Amino acid sequence: MPMEKPHTSRRFLSRTVVATLLIAVITASLLGSGCIGNKDAGTQEHAIELRVTGSTTVLPIVDECARVFMENNPGDKIYPSGGGSSLGVKAVADGIADIGTASRDLKDSEKASYPDLVTHGIAKDGVAIVIHPSNRVSDLTIEQLQGIYTGKITNWKDVGYEDAEIMVVSREEGSGTRDCFEQVVLAPTKEEITANAIIQDSNGKTRTTVAGNKDAIGFLSLGYVNSDIRAVSLDDTEPTIENIRSGDYAISRTLWMITDGAPDADEQAFLDFVLSENGQEIVSDVRFIPVSG
Repeated sequence: MPMEKPHTSRRFLSRTVVATLLIAVITASLLGSGCIGNKDAGTQEHAIELRVTGSTTVLPIVDECARVFMENNPGDKIYPSGGGSSLGVKAVADGIADIGTASRDLKDSEKASYPDLVTHGIAKDGVAIVIHPSNRVSDLTIEQLQGIYTGKITNWKDVGYEDAEIMVVSREEGSGTRDCFEQVVLAPTKEEITANAIIQDSNGKTRTTVAGNKDAIGFLSLGYVNSDIRAVSLDDTEPTIENIRSGDYAISRTLWMITDGAPDADEQAFLDFVLSENGQEIVSDVRFIPVSG
């Protein structure tokens, strides 16, 4: 009896299985060698994706560093946002952000609640006292500033200017800029900012408010001072980079990036860039003070 020939579909199935197995072996070999798509840190770099949230003071640094970092590393994504220093601390502690930013030191309560947080200083800054450009006041003392912000001094004539009611502008609770201001100016008096103050939730809004009213006074990051407003001296010391670096200007601080524990490889890559020569040039370009170089 003649031998039955194998069925055509069975031959096709066998060849398909063999081909599939062969492709699998080749793919595994390429992955192991790092030739395609392997995200193992020991073989080929993978795309970085980071969310950086917090201080509006630090935001210009993060924005520009993120832009240049992504230009240098196509495929990587850095998503900067503001919201304030307190938000930055909580966001990184809660895992909402990869890196938090703050324009003040961690509070004792934050250290107690989030003991794993690690701070990384990326820049120095001063808090400038600003007025409308038409205002002729050039210098204030700490005592005068205390009087203005606690509501004891309410008229510009009491500090050597014309008879006009002072419009006090302040940052919101949770702002690192406000915290820095309060620690230096108001903490010695143990008093609060006057309830009559106009509250703004960013450096930019503070600048706009002061620029729009000839009788206003506010405080903001030195990096936000421009021709729309004018910074005054404090106890005969101008808020300059040199005076902040030397410690002669009273209201100064460190700007921080914050990680939950030691930074992972992706977080470290961005931190390294911010602290690199290129990154610190960006810090200077956006009018803050480098911590290195």
